[in-house]
Amino acid sequence: MRLIRDLNPESQKMLERIYRASKHHQVRERAKCILLSFQGTTIEELSGIFGVTRKTIYNWLTAWEDRKLIGFYNRRGRGRKPKLTEAQGQQVIDWVKEEPKSLKKIQIKIVEEGKLTVSKDKIKRLIKKINMRWKRVRRGVAKTPDEWELEVKLPILEELKKQEKRGEIEIGYLDEMGGDSKLRGGQAS
Repeated sequence: MRLIRDLNPESQKMLERIYRASKHHQVRERAKCILLSFQGTTIEELSGIFGVTRKTIYNWLTAWEDRKLIGFYNRRGRGRKPKLTEAQGQQVIDWVKEEPKSLKKIQIKIVEEGKLTVSKDKIKRLIKKINMRWKRVRRGVAKTPDEWELEVKLPILEELKKQEKRGEIEIGYLDEMGGDSKLRGGQAS
């Protein structure tokens, strides 16, 4: 059985104050654990009180013995490492400031520049860090397509027209009413 044995009155007061006033839940729990251990509570009882394993309690006690108050806080490096470096993140923010309406274009730039795939949500989180907000722009029906969209779709349309001239396919155009405009000229029954 492992207990905290040497805890001076000044440290006890400090731990009590941390337990009552710290804004971090994990720090409050760990301070209370040290106090209870000093009062003679067993490891099994502590793990039941805090709802953690024995190993976690041992880790808390070891952290207190090795690093004292600093041992209550989690060390840096927990969690997933960032996908973008600081410089890349700043570059993305600059691109957003240049072209704030289209996250899709920014995604394409990121892929072209850094060979990384980043979700729109990641870009939104970067924007949120600098206290900017992004809202989707709603497009109306009568607006013109973007340049990149024309660059992609016009060659495809030209190829389809060539195939129609060769007789390989037949192209029909739909109007606003949903019907085929070729069939409206009285040619269809």
